[in-house]
Amino acid sequence: MAAILVGGEKGGTGKSTVAINLAVEFAKTGQHVLLVDCDKQQTAADFAERRNIGEREPALIATSVRGSQVKTAVADFSRRYDVVIVDSGGQDSIELRSAMVCPAVKLMIVPVQASYFDLAPLITMARMVEEAKLYNDALQVYCLLNKLPTNPQVQVLDEAVDFIRAELRVLGLFATTLHDRVAYRYAAATGESVTEYERRLKRETKASAEIELLYQEVTEHVEQTRAGRAEEKNRG
Repeated sequence: MAAILVGGEKGGTGKSTVAINLAVEFAKTGQHVLLVDCDKQQTAADFAERRNIGEREPALIATSVRGSQVKTAVADFSRRYDVVIVDSGGQDSIELRSAMVCPAVKLMIVPVQASYFDLAPLITMARMVEEAKLYNDALQVYCLLNKLPTNPQVQVLDEAVDFIRAELRVLGLFATTLHDRVAYRYAAATGESVTEYERRLKRETKASAEIELLYQEVTEHVEQTRAGRAEEKNRG
């Protein structure tokens, strides 16, 4: 019923990390989740394989789709799963554009780091969103400030927020922000979400708290989408 696209044209911003952690959070609530990996690096699919080999619960179902068939495949998957999370990778690709125009995709998450070299490509991303909306007018796109420095003396957040809100009005902005924490990398290596990893080791749960807040925000968007679809169906 809900298809969520995690993508963008800039590499290295943590898209796969966001996708796999959200997939686990949705699966933990008992929902039937599919993780769709459209990136040639297959980071999300490899994570799901490590998780399932380790027999971690809940298991994740993952599949790989490439090329222009992403649009059709995601539309079909969204009829058979409660939540479909698409990891399109970090580049302007046919997979990214195909996913953006898929009518089943109502929410797109664009992870971005708070630096000039990462924020500047968002201008191109904004144009891509405007083009995609010609075919998928219900698409809502939100930037997620990711890999923020944990050093409180490094002031980058306010400038990034101001830039996105002032210059890129077609893009929304999540209230939640994620920081550059080693727990994300260690968790992925073991096939765990960061919430599972931190709680298993009984360590500080700063990364877990961030992911849980992001999950809550994403869930709100998903529920609004589902309510809108139900209203349209009733009117029809």
